[in-house]
Amino acid sequence: MTKTARKENMIELNAGSGKTGIGAAGCRSVTGCLLVQICVGIIYLWSVLKSSVIASLSMSSATAGMMASYMLMAFVTGALIGGILTDRKGHRFTCMLGVAVFAAGIASSALVTAADPGLLVVTYAVLGGVGSGIAYSSCINCIQKWMPGRKGLASGLAIGAFGFSTVIFVPVMRLVMRVFTNADGIVDFAGVFGLLGAAFFVLGMAGCMMIRRPAETAPAAAAVKKSEDYTFAKVIRSSKFWCIFFIVFFINGAWNIVTPMIYDLGLGRGLTPETAALALSLTGIANTAGRILMATLSDRIGRTKTITILSLMTVAASLLLIRVTGVGYIAVICALAFAYGGPSSINAAFTTDCFGTKHCAAIYGVIMLALGASSLFFNMLVSTVLGGSVTISLSVGAASALIPIVLSGVMLKDHTGYFTLPFLAPQPDRYKAA
Repeated sequence: MTKTARKENMIELNAGSGKTGIGAAGCRSVTGCLLVQICVGIIYLWSVLKSSVIASLSMSSATAGMMASYMLMAFVTGALIGGILTDRKGHRFTCMLGVAVFAAGIASSALVTAADPGLLVVTYAVLGGVGSGIAYSSCINCIQKWMPGRKGLASGLAIGAFGFSTVIFVPVMRLVMRVFTNADGIVDFAGVFGLLGAAFFVLGMAGCMMIRRPAETAPAAAAVKKSEDYTFAKVIRSSKFWCIFFIVFFINGAWNIVTPMIYDLGLGRGLTPETAALALSLTGIANTAGRILMATLSDRIGRTKTITILSLMTVAASLLLIRVTGVGYIAVICALAFAYGGPSSINAAFTTDCFGTKHCAAIYGVIMLALGASSLFFNMLVSTVLGGSVTISLSVGAASALIPIVLSGVMLKDHTGYFTLPFLAPQPDRYKAA
């Protein structure tokens, strides 16, 4: 163990009080992690920037349409790196590195000009995405270790803060863009990205300085029944790992299809530009609510049953989006965002339930690769095979959300020896919080 990790592990969970609460050190650490998550959570904001970037930097529509997928793939790669670094260097070091890389990516995007707009893929998407992912996985792991008896809630808080970034920064981003818009209506993104990069660095580093890792032998951790800590070689051979991997891949398909078109589709369904922007902000609130509420529910009724509920919500919302207009569009897109948010936090807790806490940051980093693969696969499917058809694309998204229900049944079979759908299972759901 490195010097940094040893120093972090010397922090007592509750300052020797003998209680199972997280104490002052825990509260500071959780708050710091949440602040970091809010700062690095802007990977969902590309739809706000897309049309203005095309106009200002002469980026092709094809490249702009894939930017969110590029950034998400970089993000999950960063999550894997962050998981490995957390195990070796500790949470504070890893989060500081993630924030630094993320802020550097956003700030260096200020140097991109219309002469070579493709460089934005390297700066904004790749550097920004990798940095965001590094900090993201470490923050989740840190909060889970401070709240070992409520892994679902811990994951919900961490990932909820990440999603809430959209709520905070959509209006901020639009305000900053207005400030840097010239008389011809062209946005000067050098000023936009430079200012945002500096702000994210300062706020993110302030959060990092609050982060500590709890001692493994702390009272609260000792009071919780621990899962077996799997080695990575054993994890790869486990059917549970591949079930979670493909649950992440398929349950996110509908949202990955819809994300690049939320704003433009809203305009096509009768919304004004202001209302369409509001709808985008509201998806952030719904997303955050899903991450916290459904993760907490999964602590009570079990992970597989909760995944099934969210899968069915995704199917219903995807099919309704084919025709719904006006205010109904806002309601349904928020329902889909809620259904997307839930698995984001549940799957992190699911991974810890199945494989223990010792290597969970690195293991979940690998599982996060499914999220990036899902984004690339479904967006390429829509643009190349389906020809951009909204009706067919949403139907595909609805169909993909049925697969996690089957995989959840396989998870139960792994424990009971027989296959059963999770909502019909008579036996207790093994995958509840300890």
